[in-house]
Amino acid sequence: MNGRKKGRELRRKLRATGRVDFELAAHVLDLRIEPWPFPSDEVHEAKVGRWIGVAEGRSEQERRWDVAHAIGHHVLHPGNQLWLRSQTLLAEPNERQAEDFAYGLLVDEAEALGEGLTEAWQLAEYFGVPEAMVRVQGRLL
Repeated sequence: MNGRKKGRELRRKLRATGRVDFELAAHVLDLRIEPWPFPSDEVHEAKVGRWIGVAEGRSEQERRWDVAHAIGHHVLHPGNQLWLRSQTLLAEPNERQAEDFAYGLLVDEAEALGEGLTEAWQLAEYFGVPEAMVRVQGRLL
């Protein structure tokens, strides 16, 4: 299953340009986002049923990515999902697909090129996502 393609499909459905309103994306899918006081830095987000918990204290860019990642799990993988940074490998298909979905939902490379953006930091700033995620996911570095 192509996570990036599914993310782009939702982006098109929302008619989004620039920064995706990730709260609207969640609302369209009948998902509820709540800040949550997870007990450690190991947990950034969790999806349980129609609820997405996002660790308190995350930056806006990190929160945007975390929610998009959780939405990816909702769209691509039935059931509850929990991300433990030190214990969950991106090599696991579900995690790779959720990351691909987040990128497809939040970043539009064609739009970036149309705006003259070619560097990771430019895309990160324009789309409101962590630069590290653009570097990992993007082809424009």
